[in-house]
Amino acid sequence: MNDETQKAANKNRWILLVLLAVFLAPALGSWLLYANLDKVHLGTTNKGEFVQPPRPVDSTGLPLPADYFLHHLTLVYVGAAAGCGADCRGALQAMQVSEIALGENSRQVQRLYLASGAPDAEAKQDTGLTAVDGIGRAALAAFDGADAPKYVYLVDPKGYVVLRYPLSEDPKHILQDLRHLLGVSEG
Repeated sequence: MNDETQKAANKNRWILLVLLAVFLAPALGSWLLYANLDKVHLGTTNKGEFVQPPRPVDSTGLPLPADYFLHHLTLVYVGAAAGCGADCRGALQAMQVSEIALGENSRQVQRLYLASGAPDAEAKQDTGLTAVDGIGRAALAAFDGADAPKYVYLVDPKGYVVLRYPLSEDPKHILQDLRHLLGVSEG
């Protein structure tokens, strides 16, 4: 083989290697990403914690219309049996402030207070809040049981609990998620 033929063969090999790399690299990269997806944090824009898996709310034990959750995002606070203390009032206020801050889009959001006992007198006076007392275990199953009073929950328009916010969370985070879900700009 002469020198010129050898150079042409080397050039062809390089072209072949480059073509293989161009076509195989994306497939190999996507396979590696898929195989290690649990180790890769791609980031999300939501401020609340995802409820995994999303849980349906069993409204059969609740004195609510069957379609209560349909067509609305619902902020839910599940009160402790001891009544509405400082945490409860803080959660109800965070829910109310978030709803009011949405302005005309607040029609797409509703607030629900589920109480084990009788709802607080202040909660009953809040006209935009639906307060339900005497809830049973079936209704609590979608929430975190005994830990439920530690969170404000977001129920999607199909009746699934999808996000939760610790009571220590900044209420602005609830508002940011609501705006994002409703497609409302913050301007």
